[in-house]
Amino acid sequence: MSHELRFERVFDASVEEVFDALASREGLEEMYGTEEPGWIVESEGEVRVGGTWGVTFGLPESELYRFAHAYEVLDRPRRVAYVVTQTDRDGSSFETRVEVSLEGLAGSRTLMRIVEAGFPNSEERDLHMSGLPDALERVARFVRVRGLEKQGKERSPMMGKAVLYMSMSVDGFIAGPNEGPGNGLGDGGHRLHDWLWEGEPGGSSGVPGRPSGVNGEVFAESMATGAVVAGRGTFEPAGGWGGDHHDGVPIWVLSRREPGINVSRWPLVTYVNDVRTAMIEAKRAAGDKNVLVHGAATAQLALAAGLLDEIEIHLIPVLLGEGRRLFENLGPEHIELERTRVLEGEAGVTHMHYRVQG
Repeated sequence: MSHELRFERVFDASVEEVFDALASREGLEEMYGTEEPGWIVESEGEVRVGGTWGVTFGLPESELYRFAHAYEVLDRPRRVAYVVTQTDRDGSSFETRVEVSLEGLAGSRTLMRIVEAGFPNSEERDLHMSGLPDALERVARFVRVRGLEKQGKERSPMMGKAVLYMSMSVDGFIAGPNEGPGNGLGDGGHRLHDWLWEGEPGGSSGVPGRPSGVNGEVFAESMATGAVVAGRGTFEPAGGWGGDHHDGVPIWVLSRREPGINVSRWPLVTYVNDVRTAMIEAKRAAGDKNVLVHGAATAQLALAAGLLDEIEIHLIPVLLGEGRRLFENLGPEHIELERTRVLEGEAGVTHMHYRVQG
């Protein structure tokens, strides 16, 4: 006896947008992905009637799965049907047939109905059902982000850029050794930020006031941004800047967990678990102003996703010798930079601006 599952989900998007996500390689890869470190998703083939699209996913050191979709129906924007062959790591496999129907609702919303039949037992069916809500949430996120990207392309070409501003030692460190609670910049790491504290006193946010001279001009440029994207490891140790980094601009915090501090009274702060969503929504909110990117981990994720536009390095005349480097966790791919500006600041600081080559 075969077993089947039935599931419904409402999307805050049109039937065309949801259908296009289900019929695209990118949307399907998002469905099979997770935020778990090390998780891989690799696909091949074509999403078309008579074609087969295959995906391998999982953690390499534990479980890898392979699903192959053989498409029978792609009736935009109402219906998708395919047979999926599911192969576990031990080589065992079985087939199910998936029928997806989409119905438009008021307010540009969509009701999705899924029927999947052919599970060999109730355990396989229940296991599949347990992961379905999260998978469709990732599809919903993909649809939302794609919509924001479309809106961004329709905006003025003067739309702002995402810019990382970072102080760094000559030997490439952005923090000293022994980082931790109460020692967020590591041993000796405060030396990298001395130039910021030579001006006016900072406000309640903990952000310093404007230094004098060229350093002040560069600082003012960073404070003229229209939104902030920061990692949790930058935001929370700084006390969330009191909920307002500067001038009441919105703040997106990248985190895979719930907030570790109380942000309920900070309407400017939004926690998200996806760098693409954070960067695109921040750009949209900033309009023609730039987005200030805070934190090395967030910058590396944005670079890998092709979402970081420019980098401003404040090069400090010191050798820290050890600690944490700005780009130590990037992958092996080459990323070309174009230097667009060099400014000699006070206290020996050199400000170097780069454009990330797309």
